[in-house]
Order: sequence, then structure tokens, then C-alpha cells
Amino acid sequence: MANQPTSRFAPKPARLSNDTTIHVAQLLQEVVGAARQARVALDGLPLDEDALARGVEAEIKLTRIPAGILAAGEVAATVTVPCIRCLEDAAVPVRTDFADEYRPTVDVMSGAEISPEEANEHEAEYFTIGGDHVLDLRESLRQAIILGLPMAPLCREDCPGLAEAVDGAGDPDDGRLAVLGRLLDGGEAGDAVADDGRKPARRTGS
Repeated sequence: MANQPTSRFAPKPARLSNDTTIHVAQLLQEVVGAARQARVALDGLPLDEDALARGVEAEIKLTRIPAGILAAGEVAATVTVPCIRCLEDAAVPVRTDFADEYRPTVDVMSGAEISPEEANEHEAEYFTIGGDHVLDLRESLRQAIILGLPMAPLCREDCPGLAEAVDGAGDPDDGRLAVLGRLLDGGEAGDAVADDGRKPARRTGS
């Protein structure tokens, strides 16, 4: 009788809903090259004090490597940031790849603490896996989304910029636009000289 394969089917992808943690004790015990798939869906992910990524979705492959686990994949989200031209909020879609290394701090077989290798300038940065053998993808996703944001976000491609926003498109009670309106005005405010002798700077849409 022919030998039966130890596993006829690949493990099903882990599906994480509003969670970024995966227990990886079993994967840490497998041979180098063993892999698992994971799918993450988050309603929101804070990027910093002011920015929030919404509708976060990620497809991730966890691969056993000699030093630990490599988490690599693609993440997509929508982030609300100020438009670089008119300063109004713009919902910017982000889709980007990432790959981060995670290293255990406790040996999964013996339970002994693993001393971190002496760092050197040529060694890549990595995240750690705690004694509970749980890998948390949150920081990987957060950093990937931030790095995936455009350098010059726009609310729309044909955004007219600050001048038109001040002339009527913006909120008249918005103090930012009131100040910008004075600076953009071609009359007395635009040509005035500040008390310290410097001419006020002008910002215009590109």
C-alpha cells in the first residue's frame, strides 16, 4: 500500500476580523520554508494621533525562516488626509506591499529565553515574538500604510487650490482659509510687509 501524504490539503488561511494577532507556535516548530496564509480585515487602524486608516484589508504569507518568521504581503486601506492644494480632507486610497521579519524571544521547544544577537549596522530591523508565541501584525500594517501614502495627496486631480476654496468652496468660519485668503488676496494684504520687515509668504495651488 502506497504511503499516504502527511497532509493532503494546505492549511486554510487564517481570517482575522478586527484583530492582528496570530499564534505561530506550530509554525515555529516547522522546517524552514513552511508557510501559512492569513487574511486581515480591520474597520480602522490608527496611524498616529490624527490619522486613521479605514477599511484595512491585507493578504499575508507567513514563512518560516532560520531566524524566525517572515510576514510579507499586500495591504489596502483608505486614509483621510488634508489635500495639499486646498487643505480640505481627502479620502486617499492606499495599496502597498510589505515584508517584515519577526524573531522569537523564547524558544518554542524548550521555553528558554533567546538572547538577541548583538546588533550591527548591516543587520535589518525586525519585530519580536513574545513568550506567548503570538505574532502581532499591527505595526507592520501601520508602517506599510504610512509609507504607501502619496507625497502630495489631492482631494481630486483637478483641485483648483487654495484661491478658489477661499472664494466660496471652503467654510467661511474656517480660520485657516481666512488667513490664507488674506495672503492670496492681490490687494493690500498680499503686498503688505510684516512687522519684522519680511514679506508674507504666498502659497498657491500647483
